[in-house]
Amino acid sequence: MRNKIRELEKKNQVLNRTNNGLLNDKDRVTREKKEAEYEKNITKNGVNALTREIEHLRRDTEQDKKKIIDLIRFRDMMSKSIKKAEDENYKNKDEISNK
Repeated sequence: MRNKIRELEKKNQVLNRTNNGLLNDKDRVTREKKEAEYEKNITKNGVNALTREIEHLRRDTEQDKKKIIDLIRFRDMMSKSIKKAEDENYKNKDEISNK
């Protein structure tokens, strides 16, 4: 009878050690899972911030592109006006010199 009790106590100790090991593993896995979720959230927030920044830069680029096109158009208009004024000046100069 005492042998049986001793055997059961030993089995109980082995089971307790195994149970404690499993509890420690569970706690470790839970901690690692929480750390992974935290890092995932940090990464997700970083990606969202970068996406917003890219969209902002894209809008700025589009606005700059429009400004450049407007400046080119203005330059071309000024070139035509200058050319027209030069032609008129030459015409007036020729008329004056012919008198």
